Amino acid sequence: QPINDLPLESSTAPNKKKFFIVLGVLIAALLVLGGTAALGSAVFIAHSDHAVIRKTSNILPIPAARLGRKTILYRNFLAERDTIKFFLNSEAAQEQGVDTTFDTQAEENLLEKMLQDAALEELAEQKTITVTEEELRVYFADVVAAAASTTGDIGSYLLKNFGWSEEDFRRQVLRPAILEDRLGAELAKEKPDDPDALARYMSERLHQKDVVRYLRF
Repeated sequence: QPINDLPLESSTAPNKKKFFIVLGVLIAALLVLGGTAALGSAVFIAHSDHAVIRKTSNILPIPAARLGRKTILYRNFLAERDTIKFFLNSEAAQEQGVDTTFDTQAEENLLEKMLQDAALEELAEQKTITVTEEELRVYFADVVAAAASTTGDIGSYLLKNFGWSEEDFRRQVLRPAILEDRLGAELAKEKPDDPDALARYMSERLHQKDVVRYLRF
């Protein structure tokens, strides 16, 4: 049988298969890269809270910022932003005449506050300063007693105006406040001639090279 009459499929089939495999890999890579670029733009530039972005951030540890070994997750940034927006639309905000504008500057301030809290946690670990759950409950009881005459049931007040549970309040407000107070006292003992030792430390810490703000404003 002449060579020219032999079927070519046996020699070309593997090449075609290889071609389509490579093509498939390239298309998949382009889709992934395109999706990654779109996700990055939606998160780091637009600060989107679209349902898809929320679900993705709940699955993936997408960072909003980083301070040393501490990462501020985008999901937590969204949660705290939700809390602020919730309060701005509450009756308490209206009664207090609070400016309900929430713009890019407010978002940047929020991220800086979260970085400050991370810096407090980091310094507390270095100084072996802790706040126990029992201490938080005791402090919370004091807050409830002090606010009873003006806010009534504190649990209902927090839920109605912030969307918070009592545990949320202890974690988000009381813990950072107590840490700041204790760290301020500790640094005051170490540097008695510098009454602003903690504030100075915090300012310097937030401008060090291992502090990264992934969100763009």
